[in-house]
Formats: sequence, C-alpha cells, structure tokens
Amino acid sequence: MTDSFEIWLKQVDKILSKQVGFAHDDLPDAMWADYHEDGLSPIEAIDAAVDDAWYDVEGLEELWRTNA
Repeated sequence: MTDSFEIWLKQVDKILSKQVGFAHDDLPDAMWADYHEDGLSPIEAIDAAVDDAWYDVEGLEELWRTNA
C-alpha cells in the first residue's frame, strides 16, 4: 500500500465512522484499491461501496444516504 492510499483509506474510515458507526473493515469487502486508483474521493468511494458491495447489508444504504 502506498502512503497516499493509506491516507485516503483513513479518510474513508473517518467518514464511515462518523456517518454510520463502522470502519471499512467492519463491513464486507469493497474494492477500495480500485476506487482509489480510479480517482474517486472517499465519499464517492463509499457511495460506490454501498451500491457495489454493501447492497445486501440491511439498513446500511438508508443509514448512509440519510446521514451523508
């Protein structure tokens, strides 16, 4: 992992923790490295993860969309 990816992922965790009460590693795996390489902001990456990887986590999408 590069330093920039680690910093970016820490931003993802900070946002997730504040908005939904979980860090990225508390939830099913998402394609974080791909999202980072694609130039997504942490918020855009979380949106993508909600749609791509967490669509079946009950209540998560509503919690994210309500608090984002």
